[in-house]
Amino acid sequence: MEIDKIYCKSSEEMREVDDESVSLVVTSPPYNININYGNKHVNGRAVEKKGIAYHDNREEEEYRKLLENVFNECKRVLKKDGSIWVNIKNRFVNGVIIPPFWLLDFFSDMYLKNIIIWNFDWGGSTSKRFSPRYEYVFWFTKSKDNYIFNLDEVKVPALNYRPDRFKSQMKNPSDVWYIQMVSGNYPERTTHPAQYPEELIERIVKFASNKGDVVLDPFIGSGTTARIAKDLERKYIGYDTEQEYVNMAEIRLKQPIQRKKKKSKDTRVYYWEMDNHTLGEFVKNNGRTR
Repeated sequence: MEIDKIYCKSSEEMREVDDESVSLVVTSPPYNININYGNKHVNGRAVEKKGIAYHDNREEEEYRKLLENVFNECKRVLKKDGSIWVNIKNRFVNGVIIPPFWLLDFFSDMYLKNIIIWNFDWGGSTSKRFSPRYEYVFWFTKSKDNYIFNLDEVKVPALNYRPDRFKSQMKNPSDVWYIQMVSGNYPERTTHPAQYPEELIERIVKFASNKGDVVLDPFIGSGTTARIAKDLERKYIGYDTEQEYVNMAEIRLKQPIQRKKKKSKDTRVYYWEMDNHTLGEFVKNNGRTR
């Protein structure tokens, strides 16, 4: 089995991947929400149509059959202690929100551990309802109790830190993740029309895999999953049906690990570099920042 490779083909048949060889599957499949994608970006702005003009509008039966085939393959190649993470959003059809809970039908033989709410601050605007500012990330495990769970890798600073009550200022993150979408001026931005942020995937890869493990993305797109897997000393396998996107991902994979990245504006990042005593003094003198 080849690793650190992206295949230009459908992931409905992943013959290149051995049974129970993958520790983590993380992906964002096409949403099938009837949007025309494909723009050329200059200085972060879409100026004209470019390259793949993808129309996300399959017949529903065809779309769900595609996902069924892909997810069945993902389950075949997944190790017993592995997990599958799927990012997807609501649909808005004929004036009504349709949540993507139909996705659960594909994973009745797995265990749903969390539904993560990925929250962000910008996106499409609306005039007759609140503007949508979240998507879902479903987390399924193959085993009910035996699965990779690297909690210490993803703990976040506790804003209510009490040195008199708790030994550490770090806590288990909640199931609501505040991570911005990829803006046009982000260093990681590519011309891919539906790119999710490296920060989102980094948290998942740290949490749900170990160094040396194989991470699979059956809808690799711009290559974010592969790029993060490589950064974190994991192996990767990816699939996409468009050669342009495969080429895009391979270019990203050639970038150095210490490449320019987006800097978070969340002041809680300061806390990461403080030990317990220093944090206690910081909070006492400056208050808790957000």
